[in-house]
Amino acid sequence: MENQLERIRSKLIERLCKNSEDDEIRLNTLPVEKITEFENKYQIKLPQEIVDFYTKVSNGAVLYPDENICNLEPFENCYFDEKLIHKDFNIENDVTYDDYDAIENKDYSFERFGNIILMDLGCAMTYNIVVKGKHYGEIIGVLEMWLEITDMNFLDWLEGCLDGTVEYML
Repeated sequence: MENQLERIRSKLIERLCKNSEDDEIRLNTLPVEKITEFENKYQIKLPQEIVDFYTKVSNGAVLYPDENICNLEPFENCYFDEKLIHKDFNIENDVTYDDYDAIENKDYSFERFGNIILMDLGCAMTYNIVVKGKHYGEIIGVLEMWLEITDMNFLDWLEGCLDGTVEYML
């Protein structure tokens, strides 16, 4: 994991240098105490990869400097539903528009169970990380009444975003 964190750091610095006139580019990290406070407050354990990224590499990332969206949020700005973060994200497979119609109780809030929004792509599309349930540590894509389980962990997903290999990225 350390090698991947270093590759990601280098890619972020390279991207920042191309879009800045500053001689020295710094990536600001989040104190580990902030993560611990969050975990204690919401009684969850964040995946180690996301903790390591935010505390050792950068507290968020500008992935697309020309855009106001499609950037990895600073941890303190990541959105989650405080009432639903404790519930297991228990979706087994991708959910399509037609699948939503088949859901018996029509409670569409299930897509907010046990996950945190990391990136807003606009047009009601987000990338989230699962923090409770079977897909713990995996990235999911959500677009209105559609949900895709990427089967990617946080660092693989982020590196894919930086390399332009993650589907649905600009």
